Amino acid sequence: MTQDKLVRDKVVDALRRAIVDGALLPGRRLTERELTELTGVSRTSVREALRRLQAEGLVEESPSRGLRVSVPTREEVEQIYEIRAELEPLAVRLFVERASREEVDMLARVAQEVTPGGEGNKDVLDRFDQILLGGCRNPMLAELLGGLYSRIHSLRRISVASEDRMAAAKQEYAELIEAIGRRSAPDAADAARRHLSAARASVMTAMSVLMQEAD
Repeated sequence: MTQDKLVRDKVVDALRRAIVDGALLPGRRLTERELTELTGVSRTSVREALRRLQAEGLVEESPSRGLRVSVPTREEVEQIYEIRAELEPLAVRLFVERASREEVDMLARVAQEVTPGGEGNKDVLDRFDQILLGGCRNPMLAELLGGLYSRIHSLRRISVASEDRMAAAKQEYAELIEAIGRRSAPDAADAARRHLSAARASVMTAMSVLMQEAD
């Protein structure tokens, strides 16, 4: 790996993390000058990093000019959840069939950390997803779902701020973990579908909030 490629990869990782963590909010206009000062690299490296992030769907053209952090449309979110509704139950089924006892116990412990009103819920759910995707032993499936999670990062951050939603989600995760603990792939997949249906409804509500913030 050349030094230039190593620098570009680090810039991409840093900017992607800033977007996913919410340091760069949806709708935020991005300028090469600002990002050059933020990352300490050349404008050429920043420009190439932005092209990669645009290909990932995390950055888009601004209605005025230049680029901005992507603001997903309702249609895009609907499409993402249509795909998740097919892929995530598959990941759960594979996790039941392939995960170790240690991974199952780890997933259960993380699920217990979900708390209504908890400020760290997004980080908890991110760790839950990482364990689930790792335990399904299918890197391609994990890559596809990981990309979808990145596309709705901002919506998840808004959704998990709702105490009512997280109280319901905690119960949904408990049902999922119970089925996984019994190693019942069909029951676990059904629990995943119920969770996704509720999560989709919550995220579509969060869309209204996001659109107001982006205006």
